[in-house]
Amino acid sequence: CSEAMVKDVGAVAIGDGKWEIYIGGAAGSHIRKGDVLCTVQSEEEVLRLAGRFMQYYRENAKWKERTYTFVERVGLERIRAVVVEDSEGIAAELDAAMDASIAVVRDPWKEGGAPKTANQFASLVPAEG
Repeated sequence: CSEAMVKDVGAVAIGDGKWEIYIGGAAGSHIRKGDVLCTVQSEEEVLRLAGRFMQYYRENAKWKERTYTFVERVGLERIRAVVVEDSEGIAAELDAAMDASIAVVRDPWKEGGAPKTANQFASLVPAEG
């Protein structure tokens, strides 16, 4: 779970069903431990608030700006106010935009059972025997 602290967004189970959400971590050429955005009571809240942060980042980050520089530039307290406390009254809009993005994502692993053509999953190497 320590790797979750050096990701763009990470979640760490802390016991009793609670989770800490970390944002702005980095583990490449620049190393930065993520900041705790908040503590939540369920996996559903983790997904909702992590998605809300990502949408806020998508809408407000500069071109090619990484999450760790975004968090440093905007400030953890401001991000927390907007994302967790809904200080700007945009949480529903952020959630709806993230939901719309998720709705169009295709899962290639789920498509494996339904080939698009008859030979899509046919072996190119003849079977021995």
